[in-house]
Amino acid sequence: MFSAKVVIFLAAVALCYGAPSVKLSNKRLNIDGGTATAIEEYPFVASAQWCVLGVCEHVCGAVIVNENWVLTSGSCAEDAQKVAVGASNLHGKDKVTVKIAAKYVHPKYTDGLGPNDVALLQLSEALTFNIRVQPAKLPTQGQEFNGTAVVVGYGSTLLPDFNNLKVSPDVTLISNDECNAAIKQLIPDDDSPVDDDSNVCTLNEKSNTCDGDVGGPLSQDGTVIGIVTWYIDPCGTNGAPNVFTKLSNFANWINQTITENSQIE
Repeated sequence: MFSAKVVIFLAAVALCYGAPSVKLSNKRLNIDGGTATAIEEYPFVASAQWCVLGVCEHVCGAVIVNENWVLTSGSCAEDAQKVAVGASNLHGKDKVTVKIAAKYVHPKYTDGLGPNDVALLQLSEALTFNIRVQPAKLPTQGQEFNGTAVVVGYGSTLLPDFNNLKVSPDVTLISNDECNAAIKQLIPDDDSPVDDDSNVCTLNEKSNTCDGDVGGPLSQDGTVIGIVTWYIDPCGTNGAPNVFTKLSNFANWINQTITENSQIE
């Protein structure tokens, strides 16, 4: 993990050499344009954490499926060692941390910005549900959504403000054709990796997902319809869509994986 000093140094270097070029990224900062919220409002939100010498830091967002399982991005699974739940602030006293017993990445996910970016984390002990810890409502296979939704996440914990849970303003669900066109305008020389079977996109020019939000939930009226898979870097790029794994296309895989691995060896 980078120290805060290293992050500040890298930021100073970026300022010296000008703004970074626009590119696609699934780095694991916080929701750009988001506002603070309480875990009681989104009790299904979790933090996938990486630990060294007994100290754990947030690396990705995650979603509670049931007392024994958590959902996150396939790109996050390798680094995840523990899951933290129940906290509006990841350094707060209400946080409950549980070890990960097993990881199940979708078999067709390869790496990076590819499709099928979803994984399940099996916990070593069952979560206790309360007002701050609850399972998410997930879509059924093939269910379609439109309208608006919100993104919830902790972002990076390297800087003080990024320990806090934040929620985006409303983001509008757009078609994948609109998503591809928006990305092409920003990055004309690259082919968009938006996949019709795997992805759903949103747009709000005042709010974008960012580093640390990958794996976190896109929620509509209490149903988690997507998880962050990748975004346009730098965060906050005007006109940039947000890209999510479309969970309604993975509902059968989620249910089957949990059923087949319901007992920890």
